[in-house]
Amino acid sequence: MKVDTEQILRALNASLNSRKLYPAGHPSVTVPARRLEELILDYLKESDKLIVGVVDGTIIVEDIPVDGSEEQFHDIIEHLRKNGVGAIIFMRGAGKEELSRLLDILTEDPPNAPDELEGKLRGKGVTHINLKLLPKEKKSFLEVHGDAVRTVKNAMDEVRMGKIPKSNEVKNVAKDLTEMIFTDSNAMMGLAMIKSYDEYLYNHSVNVSIFSISLGRFMSRDENELRIIGMASLLHDIGKTGVSEHIIRKPGNLSFEEWEKVKEHPVLGSRIAQRMEGIDSRVTTIIYEHHVRYDHSGYPSLKDTLHPLSLIVSIADAYDALTTLRVYQKPFQPVEAMKILNDLAGKHFDPSTVKAFEDMIGLYPVGTVVRLSSNEVGVVTKANTNASDRPVVKVIYDGSGSLLGKPYVADLTQKDFQTLTVVGTVDPLARNMDVGAFLAKEVTAEGR
Repeated sequence: MKVDTEQILRALNASLNSRKLYPAGHPSVTVPARRLEELILDYLKESDKLIVGVVDGTIIVEDIPVDGSEEQFHDIIEHLRKNGVGAIIFMRGAGKEELSRLLDILTEDPPNAPDELEGKLRGKGVTHINLKLLPKEKKSFLEVHGDAVRTVKNAMDEVRMGKIPKSNEVKNVAKDLTEMIFTDSNAMMGLAMIKSYDEYLYNHSVNVSIFSISLGRFMSRDENELRIIGMASLLHDIGKTGVSEHIIRKPGNLSFEEWEKVKEHPVLGSRIAQRMEGIDSRVTTIIYEHHVRYDHSGYPSLKDTLHPLSLIVSIADAYDALTTLRVYQKPFQPVEAMKILNDLAGKHFDPSTVKAFEDMIGLYPVGTVVRLSSNEVGVVTKANTNASDRPVVKVIYDGSGSLLGKPYVADLTQKDFQTLTVVGTVDPLARNMDVGAFLAKEVTAEGR
């Protein structure tokens, strides 16, 4: 007689639940797992496969909904949902070892990225159990940016508590940032203009990641390298968790001893990253080198040639720092910051990488407030790389300085706006403008 599928669900739910509460080998873990194995093997003697899925919070077994499943089998629903799994397909031949490894993978914390699950199962020798993934929900640009900030904050908080951060979340965020930059790099660089004074360290790390990935892509680095750059940028300042908050936020000049403490953060950060599971050695190298200058001044001391990816991250780090309000520094406008980078090319920065960065962001980078020849004022929302002096501008003030009721977009490369030119830049603080908030609103309005 065929096994009652409700018994299988009870055993599966108990097996998942027990792994949250007890260590491996505990009777409360082994007993329900053994029961699950017996029931599934008996079921598969009469059927080629067993499909257990979840649709809108209801468990479906062999296309039949299970009443009250949300209350009875909460752990099954929770673990499938957080792993992005829509269904488990048990096939004839599945045995004790494969079932145990499946349960281990589904209960890992943090959960695996859905697109890595199949490879992980096969890597552990699971060949008679398949997973059907849920359709991937497309995140918005703002959601990806928010996830990235939270991930950096969580990683730094874990270090402060004496823990080593999990690498999965950092890898997933770097992947999402890379995908979004391929979708619309201008929108992402616009979000990098979000400058939070209170959460500077976290926002800065995310912004550096956005600029670094964008520059790497512009320089034709492959996608794997872009993810390496992304992870390294997100973690580049994680060593500052070992520096006193008093020093980090000090408004005046640092003493010699305080500055020496700050200079330790690349070494501390690289050591933390080395202890994170599955982190590529290039990530730790970039973290170590991000303050070593092109002429090998800076810190820490380095005799070897700088890694090419470190040259990218160091420029992105400097650009975002220059354009951000700090306790000891007023922000430079993007155009001014680019001039500083050019002045330091050949000394602090690799000249060819600076040139690539300038070509990428244009003469008037995204976020620059500009005055047009019509005396109108607007914000650059996109750089035209083939005509860097003629960007796309969202015009928000008319020629007399009044806010427009209906702002409009002027692409200065297009025929309709060929008479307009940029005549200068405007300090957004003089008009009490929060450029980051403005660009974030633009992205939201366009549904991105």
